Amino acid sequence: MSQRSRSSNALKTTRSVLSGILDNLGIAHKIEQHRIWLVWEDAVGTQIAQNAVPARIRNNVLEVKVAHAVWMQQLQLLKPRLIEQINKHLGDTPISDLYFRRGQVGRDAKPEVKPVRELPELTVEELDGIHQLTKRIADDEVRAALESLLAKHRQLDKLAKMVHEE
Repeated sequence: MSQRSRSSNALKTTRSVLSGILDNLGIAHKIEQHRIWLVWEDAVGTQIAQNAVPARIRNNVLEVKVAHAVWMQQLQLLKPRLIEQINKHLGDTPISDLYFRRGQVGRDAKPEVKPVRELPELTVEELDGIHQLTKRIADDEVRAALESLLAKHRQLDKLAKMVHEE
């Protein structure tokens, strides 16, 4: 078997393991939806992309920052067509609605600054659970990166629960 074939098989195996883990965590569709940042201009066109940008996704609703009120009104009228175009680019992970809000768009846009909260520590059991999910990945670098990603996701989940309980 050639080196290329083994490498290709290893990639397919790693991809299937990663896909299974993301599905198991229930975040595969969220990750797929976040492709919108990569395909935004193709989905909506250059003119709209210069005046409106995706800001975040929550519960399958894409929040879009729009440069001017006139553009907000125009995009509101185009909403059904925009949703259709966006979903064509996203495939099996559709956006159900668009929410437009006024904001800075483009190079001059300032990122939203939210107060920084320290992430909660994970328990030994939580860390062991993450390790159990990734132990079949042969590549040490890929396994370590995925464990880091999953740990951060668990920490963010814990933080969200803490904030919700406050």
